[in-house]
Amino acid sequence: MTKAQASVLQIKWKQQGDPPPFCEHPIQELERSDLHDEGYLHGTYYCRECGEAIVHTTRLRPLSTCS
Repeated sequence: MTKAQASVLQIKWKQQGDPPPFCEHPIQELERSDLHDEGYLHGTYYCRECGEAIVHTTRLRPLSTCS
């Protein structure tokens, strides 16, 4: 899902009321992921229901060295 597609969903979602209805983000689509030198994986996802951006950060375990 692109940022533009997410923006369209956000506009439609917000038109449903003030405050907008609660969304549990049941279906998330990956927009991009980045691996950082510190061993963290950052993924940006968008909810396919409301278009909200969700960032997941995961600490990767170092590879074990077997002798």
